[in-house]
Amino acid sequence: MKNVTVTMSEALLQRARVAAARDGKSLSKFVAEAVEQRVGRSLTQREALDIFLGGPPLHVLDENGKAPTTTQLYDDE
Repeated sequence: MKNVTVTMSEALLQRARVAAARDGKSLSKFVAEAVEQRVGRSLTQREALDIFLGGPPLHVLDENGKAPTTTQLYDDE
């Protein structure tokens, strides 16, 4: 984790403290979660793979369930 310095008005700081306390969180955790909601979080490799594999099917197999050969893929005819 890295520390950052954030500048805000006293009024905004007070409202942020109250909101964090209401949620039972530290101000640091509250601000970090707010930033994460705004910019999103990076995906883990597993999440990215699940999204990729959950996408539309790639119809590359023929009616016999066989994939095309290299020659068939790159045949210029």
